[in-house]
Amino acid sequence: MTPANPQPLAPALIRRTLTYRWVCLGLLFLSGLLAFFTRLAPAVAIPDLQEAFVLNAAELGLLTSLYLWPFALMQPLAGVLTDVIGPRRTVTAFLVVAGVGQVLFACAPTFPVALLGRALTGLGASVLYVGAAKIMVQWFRSSEFGTLTGAWTSVANLGGLSAAAPLMALIILAGWRTSLGGVGLVMLALAVLVYLFVRNSPSERGLPSLADIDGLPQAQVTSQSIPLRECILVVVREPNTWLLGGYAFLLFGTMTMMQGLWAVPYLMDAYGQTQQAANALTLWAIGLIAGCTLWGYMADKIVGSCKGVVLAGAVMYALLWALLAICPVGLPVGMLWVAMFWGGFFASTWIPSYAQLKNSVPSQVVATAMGILNLFFWLGGAVYQQVSGLILAGFPKLDGHTPIAAYQAVFWLCLGSVGLSITLVALSKEHRPAQSTTA
Repeated sequence: MTPANPQPLAPALIRRTLTYRWVCLGLLFLSGLLAFFTRLAPAVAIPDLQEAFVLNAAELGLLTSLYLWPFALMQPLAGVLTDVIGPRRTVTAFLVVAGVGQVLFACAPTFPVALLGRALTGLGASVLYVGAAKIMVQWFRSSEFGTLTGAWTSVANLGGLSAAAPLMALIILAGWRTSLGGVGLVMLALAVLVYLFVRNSPSERGLPSLADIDGLPQAQVTSQSIPLRECILVVVREPNTWLLGGYAFLLFGTMTMMQGLWAVPYLMDAYGQTQQAANALTLWAIGLIAGCTLWGYMADKIVGSCKGVVLAGAVMYALLWALLAICPVGLPVGMLWVAMFWGGFFASTWIPSYAQLKNSVPSQVVATAMGILNLFFWLGGAVYQQVSGLILAGFPKLDGHTPIAAYQAVFWLCLGSVGLSITLVALSKEHRPAQSTTA
């Protein structure tokens, strides 16, 4: 096979490609940070929201969760749209939707208007990762995809951390409406920057692709588009879509259930901890950020296997649930803190699963594949929160506390779920990305 570009490339063109790709991806990283910020920000403003809209617990739960359902259900369509019309226009349009939704939420005079604003924000945020994934494919090497996915998740989780103490300080200073509305205006400004500066591929700026620079065979760099229907069929016919999707549903469901819902109540009911419970949950978040940063790089540069990292990480993550299921009470405080960090750190080995699926499909349908995989991730989070809540509700409370046996039942469910996810990963196939022919 012949190289994609047999003529030597000017060093200046190579430098421009290697530099400008970070402009494109950096703007999308910032959009991910803002999206995670808006997802978690209402948790800090709960007292203000209850006062503004006179909310009971059920209404408050609806307000905070309404972001996730359009976000999750939009994932397959988000991928298809990104593949068909490109990440630049897709991300621009949906950032506008997210920004308008956030401003509407901040200015809402009534509860129904606030609900509409939250739904629009979640809808607008739904395309941001798949848009970033498409930029990664077009502007970066295949061997960098896992590392970049981990970096994306770490940056996005920094948005979640900034929606805690920093946002609380801002709300005290300026009020919740001004604070959250200001974030919406930033999202609208970012949409303008994405449209002005992001390009779908290096060729749109007259620059060589990474495949050109690396001398990959022409067959590896085709950019011929695939019709909409064919995009979906190619992805759903790939066995790894379902194997890794099932893994994502099971593992991510247990993780979001623990981190986002039951970790603090469990520690309070089982160990009588209050502030210590919040600190332990912070360790879970720190483990998550550290792992997201590490595991993609490990799969790309050190281990050289996405499947190997995902499989080993799931086994290590299962040890957390084995510990909690067997010993739900009586653990030393230090061990509990280690367990919380362990959970976030090893659960985040899901990161290379994106690269594993990406390597299983043609580059023209990568965004569609990422969107469908994202659907499994987020549906798992929603379903496991609902199912675990039903399990705990089935046990009568003792002195106002959920009994330890209820939590133990949930932990056994999680152990079985992660065990099944390990089986699914073991059955999946590893497809290696094309390697460059030049040093």
